[in-house]
Amino acid sequence: KKKYLVKIKNKLIERYLQFITHPLVESPLIGIIKYVYINCKIRLYPKPLKIKWLNNLKYYLSLGDSGIIGNYYFFIDDYEESIFLIHYLTDEDLFIDVGSNHGHYTMISSGICNSKSISIEPVKETYARLKMNIELNQLKNVKLFNIGISDSEEELFISNNMGSMNRIMHEASHDNCELVQTTTLDKLLISEQNISLIKIDVEGYEKKVLLGCEKILENPNLNVIIIELNNSSLNYNYDENETITILNKYGFLAYRYIYPGNTLASLEKKNFKSFNTIFIRNINLVKKKIEQKSVTINKNTVKFTNPQ
Repeated sequence: KKKYLVKIKNKLIERYLQFITHPLVESPLIGIIKYVYINCKIRLYPKPLKIKWLNNLKYYLSLGDSGIIGNYYFFIDDYEESIFLIHYLTDEDLFIDVGSNHGHYTMISSGICNSKSISIEPVKETYARLKMNIELNQLKNVKLFNIGISDSEEELFISNNMGSMNRIMHEASHDNCELVQTTTLDKLLISEQNISLIKIDVEGYEKKVLLGCEKILENPNLNVIIIELNNSSLNYNYDENETITILNKYGFLAYRYIYPGNTLASLEKKNFKSFNTIFIRNINLVKKKIEQKSVTINKNTVKFTNPQ
C-alpha cells in the first residue's frame, strides 16, 4: 500500500511539472484536478466515456487508453507535432497514419484540417476503438485498415495488452499476443500518388516500415514524416540511427516545431525533447504553407484566420 501511494505521489508530481511547461494549460492546479478526476471516473465506469475534444470532435475513453487520455487534461497531447499538423495540413492533402492507435492524429487531420486520411492500426481491439472514434465523428474522409506494416508480406505476432505501446513480438507470449497480417506501404498505397505527410508510430519497427515504402519516399509529393524515435528499435537489434540514415538518404532532415511562435528549428539528428521528430524534405514549401494559415488555439477551440 505504501509503495502504491508513493507511486501515485510521484505520478502527480510528474504531471504537475508537465502542466507548468505546457502552453495550453493555464493553471497547473486545474490540470491536476482534471487528471485526478478523469483517472477516477474511468475506473468507476465500465463502458467507454464519450469525451468532447477540439471544436466538435469527440472520442471514447476508458481505462488503459494511454494514447489518448492526455487530450483530456492537456487539451492537446503531443502538442508540438499535433499543432504542426493543424498548421500544415489542408483539404488538398492526403495524410497517412501508421500505428494510429485510437486516432488522435487522424481525427486532427480529417476532423480539423479536412484532409483525406488513411489510418492503419494492426491490433484488433485497438482498431475497433479507432473505428468507433471515426464513426462517432462521422468522418467520411477517412479510410481504415486493420493490418500491420513492415518491409514484406508475412504473418507476425503483435502484443495486445500494452495499450499504445503494443509492438511486434519475436514470438507468441501466452495470451497477450495475436497474429497479424503485414504488408508494405508501397503495396497498400500503390494507387495513392499524392501523399503529403506520413506519421509513423510503431514502437521500434520504423526501419521496417521505411524499407517497405521506397517508392513512396521517392515521390516528391511526400514532404513531411513525423516519426517516433524512442530507442524501441533496440527490441529488434538495430540502432535508430539506421532509421534516421534512411530518412536522410531521401532528403528528409530533422526539425522541431515550436509553439507558441509557430516556427521550425533545425535539429542535428532528432528531437531529444520529444519521442516524436518531424522530418522535412522541402523546408521552404513547409514554411510557405504555414505562412498561408494562421492558427489560434484556446483550450479546446481551434480557429483559422488568413494572415494579413
